[in-house]
Amino acid sequence: MNEGVSAKFSSVLLLNMRNRITSFLRITIVAVLLLGGASQVWSDDLSEARLRAKNGDHAEAIRLFERHLQTARPSASVYYELGGAAKNSSKPALAALNFRRALVLNPRFDAAQKALAETNLSLGVASDLADWKVGVASKVPLNPILMTGIVLFWLGLFILVFGFHVRSQRFFDVGLILMGVLLIVLAWVCDPRVNLIRQRFVMATQGCEVFNAPVDNSEKLTKLPQGSVVIAISERGRWIYGQLPGGAKGWFLSEGLESVIPGK
Repeated sequence: MNEGVSAKFSSVLLLNMRNRITSFLRITIVAVLLLGGASQVWSDDLSEARLRAKNGDHAEAIRLFERHLQTARPSASVYYELGGAAKNSSKPALAALNFRRALVLNPRFDAAQKALAETNLSLGVASDLADWKVGVASKVPLNPILMTGIVLFWLGLFILVFGFHVRSQRFFDVGLILMGVLLIVLAWVCDPRVNLIRQRFVMATQGCEVFNAPVDNSEKLTKLPQGSVVIAISERGRWIYGQLPGGAKGWFLSEGLESVIPGK
């Protein structure tokens, strides 16, 4: 009796396992097909955008590049191409914004740096003030620094925990940990995705008026031209308190401003 019940239970268990495996395989196949289809759509948009840009249809190229970037993984090269299409379409502000976005993802992108400088000149906007973090990111690859820091940190921690250090070098493991932490912090602080997260770009054609207080009838301090970049410090409703180019501070409306880092 017990043997019969056990055999029946085993059969039910095997059947349930087979059904679960079959369901999992079906879901996996469907997911792969969906991802493959989405990838094909992204590829088609990007290929078509490049073809339109090559043929001089820059307005349509801009639309296709933007649609591609809404769903695909952000790419410095695609932002650069979008900026080029906008520049050729006589939209210098849109061009400058996307050249900046390309540099956020790849600070060592020389062509984007040159294109941004030329576009800023056409907009009548001064180049950004020198910043040591931007300087480091534009000259040194940050990912190797980060990976080296992580390896040194864990190596030092491993030696410290398992006691492989010799007495004459008892600070060696601690030094490795500190060096690792220093490199990790340096890579994190210099990453444009971190230190530029508060930047706002003036897209409005009429520019951006800066006020002394967050009310419409307050004193106007200055007016920033299209293409200027400000740093948001705090927000109050529609108003942003931030730092202007040159270091002065004031209040301005959020309308007509775009985050340099999309979605922020």
